[in-house]
Amino acid sequence: MVEISISDISKRPSILDNLEDIAKIVNKKSDEVKGLFIPFEESEVFRKLIEEIQYRQWLKRNSGLLKTEYPDFLESVVDDIGKLV
Repeated sequence: MVEISISDISKRPSILDNLEDIAKIVNKKSDEVKGLFIPFEESEVFRKLIEEIQYRQWLKRNSGLLKTEYPDFLESVVDDIGKLV
């Protein structure tokens, strides 16, 4: 796994064009890992994982909706959506 800093990407965005390996994107000032770069050719292998991550992010963003004062209404909407899918 290659390690690339955010500042390297900022200075030379084309650095990602030549990557054929998984890269860890790091904030060098804080040594905090900010993300992973996976070449698109490998995306099919990670498709289910990506869908799960997107679903968790959606739940996190919309968690406030689950705490509404209209839980019965929300359940009926979810049921209706389920019937459409």
